[in-house]
Amino acid sequence: MQLLDGKTLSEKILSNLKDKISQFSGIINLDIVLVGNDLSSLKYVALKQAKAESVGIGGQLHHFSVGESPDKVISLIKSLNLDSSVTGFFVQLPLPDNYNQEFILNSINPDKDADGLNPSSEIIPAVDKGIIRLLEEYKISLSGKNVVIVNDSLLIGRPLKKELEKLGAQVILCNEATSDLKSITLTSDILISATGVKNLITVDMVKEGIIAVDVGGGDIDFAGVSTKASYITPTFSGVGPMTVASLLETTYELATRK
Repeated sequence: MQLLDGKTLSEKILSNLKDKISQFSGIINLDIVLVGNDLSSLKYVALKQAKAESVGIGGQLHHFSVGESPDKVISLIKSLNLDSSVTGFFVQLPLPDNYNQEFILNSINPDKDADGLNPSSEIIPAVDKGIIRLLEEYKISLSGKNVVIVNDSLLIGRPLKKELEKLGAQVILCNEATSDLKSITLTSDILISATGVKNLITVDMVKEGIIAVDVGGGDIDFAGVSTKASYITPTFSGVGPMTVASLLETTYELATRK
């Protein structure tokens, strides 16, 4: 069994990115829109800000209270879309229940969609980009592989399916309505789970030699599944750091387009 070490790879990506930015003549700013005080979101945003600063990317955090009107957030997004000093920005998810998430994400200018959250932007979402980059680093071929993704959202599962199929994989999407999930996961060569449901994937649900990618931070029972896995992400140092690195890499790419 080999760990898919996203932390080490992300540090290499960020080091290379820092060198590129140091030679870039312009200023790169990544703004963040955050609504509410979800502890996980606050920690993740702080991490993204720290990593951005470490490579030479600036930007502002626009933090709204949980009771703020969605109209004010939409107004800010429209302003960021037109602000020439903002290279790119993203809306930290999740949003409060009274927000129309799809409408808000679709309001992001595709030319400034650093996290790939607007489906029409054609930018690969940072989490999906991070997963693919991690698999490539370990020279895991996707051609002809059966991939099961336990997530069919517009932000993770569906765009990831599209990208993996381009690389020759056969992909099945599952969600909470999938009946007999085990019978499907047992067919997978590569299993990617992004539900946030702790220990959803157990050792009896995977075959010997499985390549297991935990996006949900505990979806996969590491202790059990690792006994069968050929490759597996650690619970917290796999996809998470790669997502942040991919976000910042995309922000740099947005800057160089202009």
